[in-house]
Amino acid sequence: MTDSPRYDTGLTPTEQDPDGTPQTAEDELRARVRQQEATGRLGLAALLGTDMAALMDQAAGVIAEVLSVEYSEILELLADGTGLLLRAGVGWSEGLVGQATVGTNLESQAGYTLISRGPVIVEDLREERRFEGPPLLSEHGVVSGISATIYVHGHAYGVLGAHTAKKRSFTEDEVLFLQEVADVLGVAIERKQADRDKESLLGERTRWAAAAERRFTFLAEASALLSASIDYSTVLATAVRLTVPALADLCFVDVVEEAEGSVTRFALAYPDPEDVAVARELQSSYRFDPGRPHGTAKVYRTGTPELIPEVNEEILGDIARTPEHLDVLRRLNPRSYVCVPLRIAGRTLGAMGLVSSELGSYGADDVALVEGLAHCTALALDNARHRVSEAELVRELVRRAREERRVIASPRHREAPPITPRQMEVLQMLAAGRSTREIGGELYLSEATVRNHIRGLLQAFGAHSQLEVLARARELGVLP
Repeated sequence: MTDSPRYDTGLTPTEQDPDGTPQTAEDELRARVRQQEATGRLGLAALLGTDMAALMDQAAGVIAEVLSVEYSEILELLADGTGLLLRAGVGWSEGLVGQATVGTNLESQAGYTLISRGPVIVEDLREERRFEGPPLLSEHGVVSGISATIYVHGHAYGVLGAHTAKKRSFTEDEVLFLQEVADVLGVAIERKQADRDKESLLGERTRWAAAAERRFTFLAEASALLSASIDYSTVLATAVRLTVPALADLCFVDVVEEAEGSVTRFALAYPDPEDVAVARELQSSYRFDPGRPHGTAKVYRTGTPELIPEVNEEILGDIARTPEHLDVLRRLNPRSYVCVPLRIAGRTLGAMGLVSSELGSYGADDVALVEGLAHCTALALDNARHRVSEAELVRELVRRAREERRVIASPRHREAPPITPRQMEVLQMLAAGRSTREIGGELYLSEATVRNHIRGLLQAFGAHSQLEVLARARELGVLP
């Protein structure tokens, strides 16, 4: 609350009623008590958490009633600072509240109020020389009025005003009352903003916790599956199979022989291995060029992950090794990409990469997840190699890759496909008749993420509809 408001007027406020009748001391006391009671009721409404729009309407009504004026207004400063929007008010023509604006600086009484040191009093707008009379006031025949700035966190939020079509002087108590209501509104707006910030922070922490839980569940399952094998080929094949279609549309593992100057693609998971041309181009070995700006070469050289949330034509051109390779990449339509180092005992053997056909599919959380999967894969390889050195392990992986040349497909036939625990939850909810929105609400997922999981289930079961997914899941014993 302000202690002694300084107001801008060339006149001395007189102690009289709105109709010009001089006030007695008893009249002044009653008026002040009424003003304080009104301010108290408004403050209580703010403390009880009244909706801000309703609180502003209540404040506008209180101002008009207590000050006996035809018009009251709450104006909010626009983000660009060029005007003030009529957020709430009493007495204005229909359709103006929420739409009408007035200028700032010297273009209006409200604008002048923002650059003044305290409340502004206007006894006769027709004779006003300090600022222009805005259309909002002149078109309603306003003659006299008072206005005060609403401050939020020390900055001007807007202006509270009271106006009348009669020529009138306002008392110091009335000016003080207007400023007190402006202060109540300022504090209420601060509280609402703080509440929104807390809700936003809580929502972000909830989303973070849910994402962390999904990563932990996926990696726990991956670690169990990977550690069950003592064969190099099986370990890497399992690693890429876990990602498609659960996390990606394509996954690869590259092994680098730096001394030989070559990169060998050991494992590849791709939804349509029957596309021979694509599979052959994707599976081929190629010359290791440490200076390439993207992909395995960059990750191997820097030892750090690479995330490309939005893959464009220029990036495809940088990744492509040949015109034929560029044609294949375009057919795959990659839109988002992440690649991480694959390390054993501190030595980088190569890289694991994931590609999605959906724009912006990958972010920082996904990098952490893929790094975790690469770490689980490396531990399983380390266990499988027994006492073989890292260099011998690389040579053995390259030898097997050249012998086998396999492209791993998403399961499409009688074998139940490996799906993540989260996909299983989505599948069970689909079987229970839940909608995408209901699934997202219960699992704290966005609808887009739920649709991604459903798309993964369609690919995993080789189905074309949700009904077909459910039918095949029951047929294969995944669902009862």
